[in-house]
Amino acid sequence: MYQFFTEPSAIDGTVVSVSGGDYNHIRNVLRLRPGEEVSVVTTGAEEYRCAIESFDEDSQTVRLRLLFIKQENVELPCRIYLFQGLPKGDKLELIIQKAVELGAYEVIPVSMKRSVVRLDEKKIRKRTERYQAVSEAAAKQAKRRIIPRIREVLSFEEALLYCDEKEIGIRLLPYELCDPSSMERTRSILGSIRPGQQ
Repeated sequence: MYQFFTEPSAIDGTVVSVSGGDYNHIRNVLRLRPGEEVSVVTTGAEEYRCAIESFDEDSQTVRLRLLFIKQENVELPCRIYLFQGLPKGDKLELIIQKAVELGAYEVIPVSMKRSVVRLDEKKIRKRTERYQAVSEAAAKQAKRRIIPRIREVLSFEEALLYCDEKEIGIRLLPYELCDPSSMERTRSILGSIRPGQQ
């Protein structure tokens, strides 16, 4: 079943409206027809099962009829923030896609001392918009209830301050040259994470 995101204001009683780029995707790419069912998730993380009623070409809106509200929550019980050093090329898009599909709550690109990629202010904004679109597509694919936020690139120092600001309690730092015996402690830490933790 195809899933789309919309604002809570797009729901009026038993009528749900989907517009923007999703109109074209539903009508022309997927070629869905009236009567077919789709899933709509609001930014409030509620999922609605809907049937297509009609297409309005003038306003580029798909009119849906609400069938029922899906109750089960598929989100992880804890929030995972991924602080990712900037890799070469366009690898960050794949990293964001997989992180979102696996349940990351937020992805924060970090410019490290040894990062090869250096971005100016204009490129950072454009790339962040692109990364957010990748996040939305991955959230749809994985049937997530939220679209994980992709932050603008932070320096390492800014990333540390952001951890404190968000009160992120458990911090794991993977390092390829670490002692393999330290993995036992990592397993114990991961096992101690409880719902609601960050």
